[in-house]
Amino acid sequence: MSYTALYRKYRPTNFANVVGQDVIVNVLKNSIKYKHISHAYLFAGPRGTGKTSIAKIFAHAVNCLNFEEDICAACDNCKFLESNDTDIIEIDAASNNGVEEIRTIRDNVKLLPSFCKYKIYIIDEVHMLSTGAFNALLKTLEEPPAHVIFVLATTEPNKIPVTIMSRCQRFDFNKISEDALFLRLKFILEQENKSLPDNVLEHIALLSDGGLRDAINLLDQTLSLSNENISIDDVDKLSGKISKSIIFEIIDYLVNSDYPKLLDLIEKLSLEGKDYNDIVNNLLIFIRDYSVNLSVKDYFPEEYSNSLSKYEFSSDTIINISKVLNELLIEMKNTNDQKVLFEIYIMHLAEIINTKFSTNNSCQHLSQQPDEIINSDNQKVLTESEEINVADNEDYPKEENDNEGYNKIKKIRINNVLAGANKDVLNKINNCYDRVNDYISNKVYNSISALLIEAKVVVASTDYLLFTFKEESYVSVFDLNYKQIELFLNEVFDHKYKVVAITDNEWTEVRNEFILNKKNNIKYVFIDENDVSLEVSDSLDELENSALNIFGEDAISVK
Repeated sequence: MSYTALYRKYRPTNFANVVGQDVIVNVLKNSIKYKHISHAYLFAGPRGTGKTSIAKIFAHAVNCLNFEEDICAACDNCKFLESNDTDIIEIDAASNNGVEEIRTIRDNVKLLPSFCKYKIYIIDEVHMLSTGAFNALLKTLEEPPAHVIFVLATTEPNKIPVTIMSRCQRFDFNKISEDALFLRLKFILEQENKSLPDNVLEHIALLSDGGLRDAINLLDQTLSLSNENISIDDVDKLSGKISKSIIFEIIDYLVNSDYPKLLDLIEKLSLEGKDYNDIVNNLLIFIRDYSVNLSVKDYFPEEYSNSLSKYEFSSDTIINISKVLNELLIEMKNTNDQKVLFEIYIMHLAEIINTKFSTNNSCQHLSQQPDEIINSDNQKVLTESEEINVADNEDYPKEENDNEGYNKIKKIRINNVLAGANKDVLNKINNCYDRVNDYISNKVYNSISALLIEAKVVVASTDYLLFTFKEESYVSVFDLNYKQIELFLNEVFDHKYKVVAITDNEWTEVRNEFILNKKNNIKYVFIDENDVSLEVSDSLDELENSALNIFGEDAISVK
């Protein structure tokens, strides 16, 4: 005797055997029981959730002569339908989607059932019908003969015309829960006198994504393996899905900047025929799970939660990774070589993950000494007494709290950079600003480089640079580490610049005030910032009555 696939062998034949669609089953049973049977139904939902199976059960049930809570399987109609289902016509719309096929149905509905009370038309994947076919079906669907019932099934209800949908009773099938799938798989194993570890069954249920047919098919494949100790990895290989262990391996290589091993793993996955969309989606699931694990205690099993907890990503990093992965999913639809595109984006992810400047890390810097900065290995790389000594630099005001002194001179620096604004200097800086990126992997300057990548220079003079950031948090980090930034810029541009940073919103106000002063012929005067005892507010008021260095509006960036 030929082998019968498990999903066919255990396909439900009555309402009692249906898994995971209790609400729909109860409504259909009551409609039959109380004779509130409609002329047309629309079953919509994901694949493998029971739409066609329930349509066939319903077709038997409406014709059962002794129906109470389920098909009796003993009356004449039930016995007839077991051997002859001529009164239940199942049509695959994917291969019969033309106007002529629907016209044939329209002509045949006039014929009475051969034996049963109702003739049932089940049109599967009805969204595949052409526009002409839908139009041909419309009138018949609205006013069919009393002995005809239509059941339309689809996985894409959004493609069904509203005129068709409004003439049907709609039932939305939900994905079947993992617990329900597990119990059904367990039942099938008992019936087959087979056994598998519970964790393997749970993994099959997880991979099936709410589809019972997919779960039973994967179970059937798994049972065909010859080895006795079947593991989760065996199931992953059969399904072609990406396992959690692979995702953790990718993340580990990204975090540790182990690019050779990462590229070798990508090559291995490519040779195994893995789907890159599946890899990206699983990376997104990892990021989602990591975020949930941070915020919701005991949501995941302890082992999985501990695996997630070993990583430390800031909220900005999480968001940036998600954006890149979503962009990659879109781009992969338009490329002929997904592997190359995936490798490009995965390198970009490595850069994001190893960039430590973020909102969360900014808060950590607030508690450090102004002369400290932390690199990607979480080590202090610049201090007053180590590597670079800035304590004796005569260019900086001497105060007990150096950062407080810097806050006092910020307005003076903004004034001074505007007073000496030079378009040629600005263009020179912006033309070679990409040099900042070259230090992203430098153990000393990687953090400063990562910070300045987020900035743009909007005004430049021979001695000053004005930076802007979108976020206030970046400005705070900038202010705390301004001495290191100046030393870094000297390294990059071979020139000593004094720096100041503000937000984009603050820059808009400063720029508007500058333009207004220019129109009113109010000139900016250079102020010696070493005199920090000078009352800043008073000194800035004096600017309106000073007369030095008037310059053109085009000396500043307006972008």
